[in-house]
Amino acid sequence: MLEQLLSKNEGKTLEFKENTQSLQKIVQTVIAFANTAGGVLLLGIKNETKEVVGLSNVLQEEEKIANAIADSVTPLLVPNLQFCSWRGRDLLIVTVPYSPGLYHLKSKGEIEGTFIRLGSTNRLADAHIIAEIRRLKEHTSFDQLPDCKFSLNDFDFELAKQLFAAVGN
Repeated sequence: MLEQLLSKNEGKTLEFKENTQSLQKIVQTVIAFANTAGGVLLLGIKNETKEVVGLSNVLQEEEKIANAIADSVTPLLVPNLQFCSWRGRDLLIVTVPYSPGLYHLKSKGEIEGTFIRLGSTNRLADAHIIAEIRRLKEHTSFDQLPDCKFSLNDFDFELAKQLFAAVGN
């Protein structure tokens, strides 16, 4: 599995990180994966060259990431964190499922803390994307939403009668 992932480039569902020094960016990536399409974050691999450098203390790094996600993200997000040893180097694989839940940073709130994945980058979600994620979470399509800018006076009941009469209802 690891060789298959290493043969790919970073993209919508794959990210490489050499270490956990930029913990905030790792948490943002996890949020973006969950809000967009899910994804896999491989830790212990250089981003540009995909050189496997490993993590010096994979157990400590796993705990640091698990705590950062649990403490920083709402609603509760539970990615799969697993260890992998490859050619004598320890790696951490973080697999994030897609789940429409409007995941965001607790400290920033929904407007400033919701991230999505765009290509191989994490982007702050705008109001339209946030509304779409909410609709997905509630299993409501855009076409099912009421259009509140119209009143009953705007509805042509005579035309509706004619149209329904034509189909027998």
